[in-house]
Amino acid sequence: MKEYGNRQQALLESIEGDAYLAVNHEGSDSATIRYLTGFTGEAALLLSKHGAVLLTDSRYTEQAKGETEALPIEEDRGWRLKATAEAISARGLERIVFPSARASFYWVDEMRKFGGFTLVPERDPVAALRRTKSPEEVACLKKAAAIADEAFASLIPELRVGMSEAEAALRLEVLIRETDAEGIAFDVNCSTGANTALNHYNPSLDPRPLVKGDLLLFDFGACYGGYRSDITRTVSVGKPQGRAREIYDIVLRANLAAIEAVRSGKPASEIDAVARDLIAEAGYADFFGHGLGHGIGLEVHEAPGLTPQNNDPLEAGMVATIEPGIYLPGFGGVRIEDDVVVGPNGCEVITGFPKHDLIEVGR
Repeated sequence: MKEYGNRQQALLESIEGDAYLAVNHEGSDSATIRYLTGFTGEAALLLSKHGAVLLTDSRYTEQAKGETEALPIEEDRGWRLKATAEAISARGLERIVFPSARASFYWVDEMRKFGGFTLVPERDPVAALRRTKSPEEVACLKKAAAIADEAFASLIPELRVGMSEAEAALRLEVLIRETDAEGIAFDVNCSTGANTALNHYNPSLDPRPLVKGDLLLFDFGACYGGYRSDITRTVSVGKPQGRAREIYDIVLRANLAAIEAVRSGKPASEIDAVARDLIAEAGYADFFGHGLGHGIGLEVHEAPGLTPQNNDPLEAGMVATIEPGIYLPGFGGVRIEDDVVVGPNGCEVITGFPKHDLIEVGR
């Protein structure tokens, strides 16, 4: 509980207002509520100099008691609006900071109708606090990465020609869920052939079978203690085509070079440039369109963004992905993604499934 208290205090010191209000309704801001209290259900959290109060309803009251310690809990079916407004008024609070990046227009409009206080929008103050991870958070991230690595290693011998993308994705999900993980970090992306050039492909929409000579890409992760891994590995179904091996080797070099460049104090854009320039020099500048990586933690995508536009320096304790790729429409693509913990003189790679060779799978 001490850690949650420290986080709450740090948040209150970072905002310009009398209180902070976060609302998690149907997953709208589960990360903030969990980061500040440990609670994983739906609720409103009001923080002020008077202390914290969690407003929820009978579906979650017992769960909230079990997941939090010494946190006042108020049960009311109107916690999203009326009960929250009443809790604000009862404490004499006037300026209520809320995360505008996570609130709906409807919620803001309805809350303002109660009057008696002013809602002050700040983009996402808690996201700023979550950029650097504590040792306990890093431990959870490492466990999430290890679970995903081991599940993928178990999947490799099971892959066979004729298996569909959807079948392979489901099998990997099952292997992750059979561990002590909370579940998958996000929907498994499994694509083969020309579909590997589609960055966020859904294997269930029109499943393609695994065919010899095709690339096969998996983007996946596990969730442990609320923290998520995010890994991509590209393999070949049988012997790879010449161009597949060529672009794989380029992406691998970009991945390794970027990892070597990561350290605290270095602008995120410079890390991106290391991989992007290498891919460009190989003649594939037009086929790497996304950023090099992103922060990862309670959410799959969080700060920092490793993009050409982000000149903010990395800080020790940040955890981010390194995921260069080359995507050739009509042929296929390669992405190799690892999770790294930023340190003062380099970084620690916490994903371990082998990547130095284009592995051949299927039978």
